[in-house]
Amino acid sequence: MYNLKIESMTKSIVDETSVKIEENVEPILVRELVPVAKQCSECQAEFGCGVASAIEQGGCWCQDLPAIMPLGTLSDCLCKACLAKVIGVEINKQLDAAGSPKARLALAEPYRHQTELVENIDFTIEDGRYVFSEWYHLKRARCCGNDCRHCVYK
Repeated sequence: MYNLKIESMTKSIVDETSVKIEENVEPILVRELVPVAKQCSECQAEFGCGVASAIEQGGCWCQDLPAIMPLGTLSDCLCKACLAKVIGVEINKQLDAAGSPKARLALAEPYRHQTELVENIDFTIEDGRYVFSEWYHLKRARCCGNDCRHCVYK
């Protein structure tokens, strides 16, 4: 008999909690999520920052770029072009520090799934032509056979 009372008390507490959770969920689903307007701390251009609503929307555009920056390096958000330049410079520093070809490949390996090419990270444009970076070739993990300037497989 004692066990039955505990079970029924537990059940009523669980039911009450479920109702409260369900009541709180509905307004969140109705709320419209919009990226926050920010100003790039580098070039002063305005852009949409999706970090404020990243959990609900599935992420900000900056999460599609390599997460390679040391913590605390940036004080505020940068626009996509400026962030790509900063990340490109940091990637080159880390590749130089990695040294061996095997260590360089290991650095790029976690980013192989990132197939969208980003200017100043995966390529630059010189005289109207795409010049693929060493980073791009390392992510690709094989030679394309086009005698690229930054090919790591020559």
